[in-house]
Amino acid sequence: MKSWKTPTPEQVEKAIALIVHPQQSSYFFNRLQNPKWISPLKKRDVFKHPPQVIRDSSEGTVSFPPWAESIYLARMAKHDPKAVLEIANSTETDNHRIHADFVEAVLQMPPEEAVKMVTKIKAWIKSLDSSFALLPDKVGALIVHLAKGGQVKKALELARSLLAVMTDSIAENGEANEGRVYHPRPKPRTHLDNWQYEQILKKYVPELVTVAGELALTMLGYLLYDAIKFSQYPGKGEEQQEDSSIWDDGSIYWRPLIGKHPRNGHPYEVKELLAIAVRDAAEQIVESDLSKMQSLILMLEKWDWRIFHRIALYLIRKYPDTDRHLLTERLVDQKRFSNSSSYEDYEYVFLAKEYFGDLPEEEQEKILDWIENPNFDLSWCKDQERRTQWLQYWQLNKLTPIKDSLPVKWQQRYQQLVKECGTTVELSDIVFGGVGGIRELGIESPKTYSELESMSIEELVSFLRTWQPDSRDPFEPGSSISGVGFQLSKLAEQNPERFALAAEQFQELHLTYCWQLVRGLRSALANNKGQQGELREFSWSSVLKLCSWIVQESQPSPECETTDDSRDSDLREARRAIADLLRVGFTIKGNSKIPFHLRSKVWDTLEPLTHDPDPTPKQEKDYSIPTDKSPRDLSNLSINTVRGEAMHTVVRYALWLRRYFEQLPDGSELIKKEFDEMPEVRQVLDEHLDIDKEPSLAIRSVYGQWFPWLMLLDGDWATQNVAKIFPHDEALSDLRSAAWESYIRYCSAYDNVFDLLHEEYSYAVERSNIACGDKQLTESLAEHLMTFYWRGKLHLDEPRGLLALFYTESSDVIRGYALKFVGRSLRNTKEAIEPQILNRLQLLWERRLQAAHAATLPASYTNELAAFGWWFASAKFEDSWAIAQLTEVLQLVGQAEPEHLVFERLAALADKMPESTVECLKLIIEKDQKGWGIYSSHDEIKSILATAIQGSNDTARQSAIELVHRLGQLGNWEFRELLSLRS
Repeated sequence: MKSWKTPTPEQVEKAIALIVHPQQSSYFFNRLQNPKWISPLKKRDVFKHPPQVIRDSSEGTVSFPPWAESIYLARMAKHDPKAVLEIANSTETDNHRIHADFVEAVLQMPPEEAVKMVTKIKAWIKSLDSSFALLPDKVGALIVHLAKGGQVKKALELARSLLAVMTDSIAENGEANEGRVYHPRPKPRTHLDNWQYEQILKKYVPELVTVAGELALTMLGYLLYDAIKFSQYPGKGEEQQEDSSIWDDGSIYWRPLIGKHPRNGHPYEVKELLAIAVRDAAEQIVESDLSKMQSLILMLEKWDWRIFHRIALYLIRKYPDTDRHLLTERLVDQKRFSNSSSYEDYEYVFLAKEYFGDLPEEEQEKILDWIENPNFDLSWCKDQERRTQWLQYWQLNKLTPIKDSLPVKWQQRYQQLVKECGTTVELSDIVFGGVGGIRELGIESPKTYSELESMSIEELVSFLRTWQPDSRDPFEPGSSISGVGFQLSKLAEQNPERFALAAEQFQELHLTYCWQLVRGLRSALANNKGQQGELREFSWSSVLKLCSWIVQESQPSPECETTDDSRDSDLREARRAIADLLRVGFTIKGNSKIPFHLRSKVWDTLEPLTHDPDPTPKQEKDYSIPTDKSPRDLSNLSINTVRGEAMHTVVRYALWLRRYFEQLPDGSELIKKEFDEMPEVRQVLDEHLDIDKEPSLAIRSVYGQWFPWLMLLDGDWATQNVAKIFPHDEALSDLRSAAWESYIRYCSAYDNVFDLLHEEYSYAVERSNIACGDKQLTESLAEHLMTFYWRGKLHLDEPRGLLALFYTESSDVIRGYALKFVGRSLRNTKEAIEPQILNRLQLLWERRLQAAHAATLPASYTNELAAFGWWFASAKFEDSWAIAQLTEVLQLVGQAEPEHLVFERLAALADKMPESTVECLKLIIEKDQKGWGIYSSHDEIKSILATAIQGSNDTARQSAIELVHRLGQLGNWEFRELLSLRS
């Protein structure tokens, strides 16, 4: 053991006299390696004045100054733990960096000494600022240190404090939501942000579970219980669930599958993170000792929230041979089987699917008897026939998972239910969506699906023509036209060949039946699926006769958007369904697409829809007002109205014709004739460009959205009408904006379009108020301009050119996005980039860097310059040029985004360019006030420094060593171990 000398009083006095400034103090304590100094310095109150947190209210920032004294104490803790403990327990500060130093000190102590700091550390956790990530990580390591050292109870106590779940602060205030129409669901609070919380659960909890076993699982279970409890609306908690042994927690929505699956998505809420932690902990315990399976299941099921019971089923399914009795008992459990939710538990459904066939015969009979004689109340359904139909759907749901293991007579029963319900059921329907028949029970029909299916077309049409509902009020109990229409839609979807062939026979019937039939046929076409599999034929001739009858014989009233008349509502639905059907018919591949010889009939059906009054001026006015949270998107309005969707379909019709022309021997000649070969299209397009006839902004947006394709169809027409589509008259600026917004939002950058719309791009840059406008529009504009630049369509040397205007008018944020887009595009390009493109981009960057140097406020270029990080991370440029630019960026603005990718690239270059990589690292660290980059890219930083220290470049080695010391001054002393790599 090393022997240290106790300093003399004179040495102590001299040292105290010399450390009056922070820099002197930092120098002294970072080099002090003698624990014998602790006591005399403590007597002189050297450790009584730690720096507090610095809060800048003007910038909204918080910083945690390092304290060389606490860093020294952390190093000395293993040599004199009692002295360090005494100081740590008596130090009062809100500075989490100092807290982290003391936790690091505790980590150096024997566990029996370390536990003496738990109470203090718990108090620090309660005041934790989630912006400081280092402290939680240190506490996580301490939890493991205590547990492995035999201090399991204190380790769990500290873990419970660090991971504590608290009620929503808004929910705590009973008056906060008074008078509000909408009450947001409460969100539990924790001391950490969700990313930190997830990291603690992943890094340290498994080691705690290894030591503490079921005790750790119990702790996690209570945390999950609270997270769910505090996520409930007030008054919707346990007290509302007393009549049920398993309380509904909504977990089928926020955690559809207990196991890992893409459908779950990334967990963002604390309850999701804890559910995963409970699952993993339980699995870990079972893997280590299979005999604990039963006790774990019972432990999980003692909590009443549904998620715990689902985790238990997940374990039983994953380890089926561990306890077959347990598997049988849970599978043959009527409460779980009879789950009345509209969604089933995935875990139970698949347990049944996989192991029903392994059950003893008498246990199988129990489940089948539950299906035959369900014990739920159907008194809410007054009509016996409808009650029977509901029961059939329910039974189909229950039989589907076990259909492959059914006895022969039940297999026959299953097939009969499929026929009666008119549909098969997928397991995904059962666990994620329910069965259509059950979902639509609010829509009553006098005939079941199977009864309607058994009728001939003539009988069905006769029934539809003569049958009348009992009540005119669709909300009254009893059968409705809507219910029959829904069944008809399902019939058409399941039997499209049959109903397409007979479609014209449905003319003269109620409009609901007509549009539901069209909707069913459209669904079948979109899925290219008939009763026997893939569609082989589709009688478009008959279908078009029905559609033409609807369009020609039934005219909407001009006020259709405001009337309550159900006929007008049905007509809108019918006309939109027709436009949608034609859209699918124009774009579908295979034999079921619309045949070319029906061109005139198709147009006769489509053209009248372009005159439909929907959308009306009032409807458009209500929709067209943008808000901060919902920017105006007129294209969205256009596809949800009859006339708007019809205009979209007109362009699709023209493209459909062009594709047919391409297949003909003289197709190239026909294509050259452009709109002369399709004059009907030109006529409609011309009509709706007439402001006196068509003032709609939504319709004008259609022209913008399809402008590149209009140029493809007839370049001369597009050229002649560009001024009409994008009018320059200020009185028509709304029309111009409507077309432009849809164009720039939805269209890619095409060179030939740019040549025609150059003036529009200039107008957009100059007039659209890039700094404050619609974010998506400004970003799309920036993407277009950058694309045209690297293709050589735009040049930097035009004094009044488009790029010069863009950079004059744009904010730092949008300029930054433009360079970020280029960098991401480069990084996403797998193949090599052509040298002339790279040269062009390098010139662009160098000009932007020059502009930043010439600016009176370089900070106004922060976002733009920081975006170079994407260029650097792309690895597409010559290394020396790229790292030189990165160095200059860091010198100017101190950051490069995205930082984690920049660190990764620096680590990759460290061996080749040690001096430059260490210099860049130094610049980043000096500007990283909060230490987030250091924390999140710890491994990359360590790799860069280690490479330099072990390398042959003396300058790089010395710079790396100095940087290790600097990191220690900032509180990141874990890098000190790199100093041992010096040769």
